[in-house]
Amino acid sequence: MKMITPEQIRAARALLRLEQRELAARAHVSVATLRRAESEHGMSAVAPSTFAQVRAALEEAGVEFIYGGVRHLKKRSPEEIEERLRQFRADVAEFNRKYPPVNPDFSEDDLYDENGLPA
Repeated sequence: MKMITPEQIRAARALLRLEQRELAARAHVSVATLRRAESEHGMSAVAPSTFAQVRAALEEAGVEFIYGGVRHLKKRSPEEIEERLRQFRADVAEFNRKYPPVNPDFSEDDLYDENGLPA
């Protein structure tokens, strides 16, 4: 498990709208420890195991840590996924009706010169 940064903890907490007290309780750490973890020097002020506990609590609450940041991880049911896919396909079909693909007036032979090299 990769380490997270104090900035990512603060961003994840803001994204989830969690107060420090609530996150501390979820991570089974004190509020003072969480404050130290979120501080500018949090990486050296708190044990790596504490960061792991905080990370696990935040992931359980619904965030995903990505390179240099964090994003909300919304779990979707198979039905929601299928509906989104259906809507996407309908949107693509509508776009293609409004803006039909243009077939250029050249053939594959026009891509090569008289020596068979790319033109």
